[in-house]
Amino acid sequence: MVKELLEQRRLPELMKMKDGSDVTPEKWPERRLELVDILAEYQYGRMPAYTGKTTAVVEKSEVSAAGKAVTQLVKITFPTPDGESFTFPINLTIPKTATECNPAPAFVFISFGFPKYYPMEEIVDNGVIVAEMVMNDVAADREDHYEGGMAPHYIKDGKREADTFGKIGMWAFGASRVLDYLLTLDCVDSEHVGVMGHSRLGKTALWAGANDERFTHVFSNDSGCSGAAITRMKVGETFPRIAKVFPYWFNETMQTISVSIEASESVPFDQHFLIAAIAPRKAYVASAMEDSWADPYSEYLACHAASPAWEMFGMDGFCAPNRLPIPDEEYTEGNLGYHLRPGTHFLSRYDWIRYIRFLKDEEEWEDLPF
Repeated sequence: MVKELLEQRRLPELMKMKDGSDVTPEKWPERRLELVDILAEYQYGRMPAYTGKTTAVVEKSEVSAAGKAVTQLVKITFPTPDGESFTFPINLTIPKTATECNPAPAFVFISFGFPKYYPMEEIVDNGVIVAEMVMNDVAADREDHYEGGMAPHYIKDGKREADTFGKIGMWAFGASRVLDYLLTLDCVDSEHVGVMGHSRLGKTALWAGANDERFTHVFSNDSGCSGAAITRMKVGETFPRIAKVFPYWFNETMQTISVSIEASESVPFDQHFLIAAIAPRKAYVASAMEDSWADPYSEYLACHAASPAWEMFGMDGFCAPNRLPIPDEEYTEGNLGYHLRPGTHFLSRYDWIRYIRFLKDEEEWEDLPF
């Protein structure tokens, strides 16, 4: 059934090099860069090269999570191409169980800044570090003509080249600067550092993970159009709609390919390229059953379409049945995980707990509270 559904979508070939040759494990690093380059050219814009030194200052520290953790306000600073620098804050919560002798897994959580998306005590009880980066502290989620946040350090007078990055790229770039800092901390397990976001920030997490191979795990929650969902034949939000309403998320080229459904479905990529660019690391895509705008079935099919990038290495990719998913089912046996949660567009404890298990590479999920 899945094969037939994917054939209907007429997806661009993932496992062929640009020159038409077959992708092999030896060629994968080159093919992975081809995928990132295509996505940068047509959709997200190119990430700036970064060879600078990221610095950080802890400005405040307080006990949190009923005394089981410490939360720090940390200011992250990085140099910019104009000879200046940019600084933004993060909230870093470290369970007291995380030490140099017992380093802990960590999330870079790209956040809206809404507490309702953040079940801190459950996260701390599972011994996981969270570095929360609020998107608007890096670049405002509005059409500000690139005058605020980090944008003017990279875009002069609001004028962009066709492939200059938009706000999704800026948020992803900021997530990598947070990672720069986390990897200097002895209490962080560098083999288990994930990037995670919800909705537009789920798109951002995928793009951050595609560009920065230091992220060992990548989590996309309800990311939908221009995120984890296949574009061709997608229901709900479409390329033309998202590009019209949120042009500043993407590059200028996105406008030329989103003039119609037909134009957006004739481009040489689809979103399975984005998921596959994370291979052979670990990725997790999650959907909500009532989130028709994001289109959970198109997210599920994208995982099936991306799976060969893992399977080529002899690894388990997406281990899921040959049918559409059912709510409350989760497929986490492979290196590409997925679940379909009952309910609406939201980042819930249900999602967080499953991400924590996947980040920690836990095989037994029988004790999940929900």
